[in-house]
Amino acid sequence: MGKTLLLDSTLREGEQAPLVHFSESEALQLASQIDQSGVDFIEVSPIVGHKQREIARRLMAEKPRATVVLHCRAKKEDIESLLDLDASFIAMYLSTSDMHLANKLHLSRGQALEHGVEMVEFAKAHGLKLRFTCEDASRTELDYLLEMVRRTTAAGADRISITDTVGIMTPAAMFAVVKEVRAATDAGIDVHCHNDLGLALANALAGVEAGADCIHASVNGAGERAGIPKVAEVAMALQVLYGQRKDIKVEKLVELSASFSKHSGLPTDPFSPVVGENVFRHKGGTHLAAVLKEGASYEAFSPESIGRRRRLVVGGYSGKNILRYLSETLGMKMSDPQLEKALARLKEKERDLFDFAI
Repeated sequence: MGKTLLLDSTLREGEQAPLVHFSESEALQLASQIDQSGVDFIEVSPIVGHKQREIARRLMAEKPRATVVLHCRAKKEDIESLLDLDASFIAMYLSTSDMHLANKLHLSRGQALEHGVEMVEFAKAHGLKLRFTCEDASRTELDYLLEMVRRTTAAGADRISITDTVGIMTPAAMFAVVKEVRAATDAGIDVHCHNDLGLALANALAGVEAGADCIHASVNGAGERAGIPKVAEVAMALQVLYGQRKDIKVEKLVELSASFSKHSGLPTDPFSPVVGENVFRHKGGTHLAAVLKEGASYEAFSPESIGRRRRLVVGGYSGKNILRYLSETLGMKMSDPQLEKALARLKEKERDLFDFAI
């Protein structure tokens, strides 16, 4: 498995989430933080309206380190509207499943195939790099999906995106589909996985194990319905599980999550991996005893690696070890009988008393 690229879609997919709205200044602040974190692509959708178009224009004018990807439909008028923004890299999408072809586009498979090829050729004739997204790929008949991939690649698509639009794939199924797509094209392959069944991250990682080289994610996983993989989860999975992308500045992820929460008004789930408040909070007595000796006993990665601190929660689930640690740290020098008495009183409590950082 080679280097896996990371596309942040907070300003496109993320703002499609219910109740998420950014002003121009908020969007640009988020984009700056996202860029500083080290992602490879930042996706925006100028075709949505004037605000999004202005965000795209201003973002491109700032010349971020990441490549700005302008998202649009596979339509000439959309592509032409992006040319006015001096676009260099666009992402066009076209549904490929029979369900979408019949109920959304009212096209036959053959008509959709020819239209997709025509739009790719049109964009390439204007000197654009492009990603061709097979929307609802996970519900597309495989032979037809592969034909669409082959034909759009031959027409000049630089990247192909395989989407699990309604989040129905399993990791094994995603691996199998992407493996077939990898054999059908020499273009880069993106995976765009939705989280309707809680499998978005697992499916995305299965996709890269099968040959994809770019994962789509957003801050806090914001997106349509249950959203898509979280940037923080993808970045840490790539570093911890695959030993790559050490260049991504994971120490900025907590701050980035907080900024999204501030601007959207949607709080970060305390149980959210990496950035949630509870990630490094330990409560169970045996857990506390172990992490006091070695943090890795109950941590997949250290809090220091992402600029955080470990916290110990004292309450009814505590054991003698945490009380002895507190006694020694505070210079109280409690005897064993005193520790036993204090522990008995703790066990009577039905709530956590306090937590502290170490």
